[in-house]
Amino acid sequence: MIDIFYKSNGQIISSSKLADLDELGFDDVLWIDLYEPSGEEKRGVESFLDTTLQSRAQAEEIESSSRYSETDTTIFANTNFLIPGPDNYSMEAVSFIISEGILVSIRQVPLRTLTDLQRRITAMATAKLYPTGYHILVAIMESRIDLDADMIELMAKEIEQFSKRVSLGENVNEDFLLDINQLQENTMMVRENVVDKQRMISSILKSDKFPRDVHAKLNVVIKDIGSLLNHTNFSFERLEYLQNT
Repeated sequence: MIDIFYKSNGQIISSSKLADLDELGFDDVLWIDLYEPSGEEKRGVESFLDTTLQSRAQAEEIESSSRYSETDTTIFANTNFLIPGPDNYSMEAVSFIISEGILVSIRQVPLRTLTDLQRRITAMATAKLYPTGYHILVAIMESRIDLDADMIELMAKEIEQFSKRVSLGENVNEDFLLDINQLQENTMMVRENVVDKQRMISSILKSDKFPRDVHAKLNVVIKDIGSLLNHTNFSFERLEYLQNT
């Protein structure tokens, strides 16, 4: 599935037709989102941008220290998005490529962060708010960190409930300890996910390709990430205390 977001008369329009790329130029297109793309869709985008897109296997194999790279014309960034489940969380690799100021995102699962931004872009935004693919990638990172913060807040509420049960002298059985262990695993995954974003955004801030007007937002995101890491550390301490108790 492909969604193309491009500028037209000061507005941002979306299209799900690969053939529309033949009618658009680099100055028109802002973002190409590929969700479970077919071979034809990937080849079409590669031809349009004259670059090679990474496969999911390639994105997953990249070491965390090498998940951001630049060439003279293209930026490659790979990160994981955390998907909450009923009991545990899972990591999904997402690839971002920026070439000629156009953002390409490649994913295999539906992602609320991208879906919400797409809806907001087409419903409310003028092209002035998102003039390039660089600005859209920064908006994605802002939304993703907000979502991670929501997950950390929910976990903190769960930990509080377990703490109250211990304080009330509730019988601690095997299921209770297994639940605590699962919360520890989830907290660890959230922390790993947030650190992954921290590395990516730090690399962006060092780049001379990103417009200077996005740096203020990125610096705020870096501060938010620092706060989230402090919260996850505190959650670990509370969970260890509960296990020891």
